[in-house]
Amino acid sequence: MAARKKRAAEAIVRLRRMYIDCRYGQLHLTTAYPASGGFDEALPVVFLHADEGSGTDFSGCAQLLGTDRSVYAPDLPGSGGSDAPKARLSAAGLALAVADLIEQLRLKRFDLVGCGRGALVAFELASTRPNQVRRVIVAGPQQPAAAPAQPMLQLSANPNCTRDEPADAVVARIRAYLDRV
Repeated sequence: MAARKKRAAEAIVRLRRMYIDCRYGQLHLTTAYPASGGFDEALPVVFLHADEGSGTDFSGCAQLLGTDRSVYAPDLPGSGGSDAPKARLSAAGLALAVADLIEQLRLKRFDLVGCGRGALVAFELASTRPNQVRRVIVAGPQQPAAAPAQPMLQLSANPNCTRDEPADAVVARIRAYLDRV
């Protein structure tokens, strides 16, 4: 087991881009996968960006976490390479688009990382999909209307910590939390 983790840690993870259809058009998505092709991996992680951000904000984290788990970082509707909806969406509306993504990817269970407005979307998904969302990690000052049933970690008060701080430091905090039993 230790040898497998060491090989995974030494692997170079390539980021990939793809598009997924959702109720508001197409979502652009940055992904990273373990070299094993997903076999024997830890739970996938879905990253949700802050306002005026995109899924590429998590590229450094995705490369590091992608050694042993699948990572998905969509551009929320109207951001990055994703199609724009007809009007600005609430967190609940954005959560519906991410729910479409989750269904198309056939994710049964996953962890969520939400930054800034993405934290509000993470709270919404945690409340509407409690059997699928295992843990929630947030960055920024946003607070849920009601405490999520899932364990939650406040990663940073800075919603842009995944862009502003070294990726290895951010991922170390994320891993320490997600790898807890």
